Amino acid sequence: MSDPYADDVHDNLTSLSISPSGQQVAFGAIDGTLTLWDINRRRRICAPVMAHQSIINYVCYSADGRLIASASDDETIGLWDAITGQSLQSMFTSHADGVLIVGFMTDSMTVVSLSRDGVILVWKATTGEVEQQFRISLDAHSLATLSNDGERLLAAHRGGIAVWNTITMESIVTVSLEGPAILCMGLSNDAAKVALGMADNSIRLWDLENGEAHSPHLEGSTELPLYVAWSPDGRTVSSVAQDATLRVWSVESRQCMPGSHRTMGPIAYSPGSSFIVFPNDDGSPDTWQVPQTPHHSSTYLLDLPAITVSMHRTAGVMESDAFGGTSADIPAMSAQRAQHQGPPVRNTQSKTKAFFSRILRRLSAHRKESGEVATRCEHPVAVAPGTRRGPGALDVASGVNEESEVLPRHTSIESAVPGCSPCCRG
Repeated sequence: MSDPYADDVHDNLTSLSISPSGQQVAFGAIDGTLTLWDINRRRRICAPVMAHQSIINYVCYSADGRLIASASDDETIGLWDAITGQSLQSMFTSHADGVLIVGFMTDSMTVVSLSRDGVILVWKATTGEVEQQFRISLDAHSLATLSNDGERLLAAHRGGIAVWNTITMESIVTVSLEGPAILCMGLSNDAAKVALGMADNSIRLWDLENGEAHSPHLEGSTELPLYVAWSPDGRTVSSVAQDATLRVWSVESRQCMPGSHRTMGPIAYSPGSSFIVFPNDDGSPDTWQVPQTPHHSSTYLLDLPAITVSMHRTAGVMESDAFGGTSADIPAMSAQRAQHQGPPVRNTQSKTKAFFSRILRRLSAHRKESGEVATRCEHPVAVAPGTRRGPGALDVASGVNEESEVLPRHTSIESAVPGCSPCCRG
């Protein structure tokens, strides 16, 4: 049976934030409702919270994943327990205009917020005491976003882009822009680059350190961009267009990657960059696996980023877990499987070397037989022996990414709409 509340709120969602663990997501809505979801189970963690009296413009998790902040046009900011949804204190009311964005610094106790009148406040979550205050110039069409650590605030307006240091209260970068208006933007994880969704339907990448645009632009969409996001690993940029199509581009090649998905957004990458989260038709969170970025033909197996696969004893098969990826980004279903499959086995350096020795020997044999370098395969990612497709065959799997995030089991990774043909040619 469908959830009437979810059906009502789906088209009204305005913001989302995924937890640092990659297992939970918070949705903010036009009517001021805040909903917290378990991504893997597609269940609400708690009852919907009537957090504000007006639209929620922004939601975010603290670095430790314990708190959620919500910013609203009702000029207030709410702080909520990420598990229970309970308000942790009275609403923060020091802004005199609608609040556009809010974020935490790395201590999870210091909050940064910006209101429509250009006032930036830095304050303590525990007491609500304002520690710093300064004003920047905004216009009616300005957009703003914060870096993950809350130390940089980027504001875009008709004249260009400005980056502010929220600790020193100084402008550190100013970039002049001409041409189409900026409709949306996504900041890179290191706050050194920004992706701008433009009114000419393109996505433009800018280097904020030297103030230069990256060429060529990301093209392939024939509709205006509504949302844009930069993956945490910096390899891809994704965008949702007005035709409800989610596309992904490779930052290195500037090519639109095969496959697309239907959603009206908003969107957010998982912490390990392997899947994108967005609201489903029934108002629950849905996910879509990010197409793998193509590697240069000279890339060899050991040049790839470290991967993580769980190590369990399962019917005589042992899978390695020796390479330290982002374990916190693996949905809870992995832990549940581990409980059914038996206790984890201690990893050793010798097992690691032996595992890669076997892979390299097979890689060498395959190269001799075919006369081609194995790493020219479309997705040169080696996976554990337990997932081989055939006896003695090297498994080069497209479904495992560098961080080995496990896509939640409810997700279909098939494309819902045709890919962007102008930019997906072989």
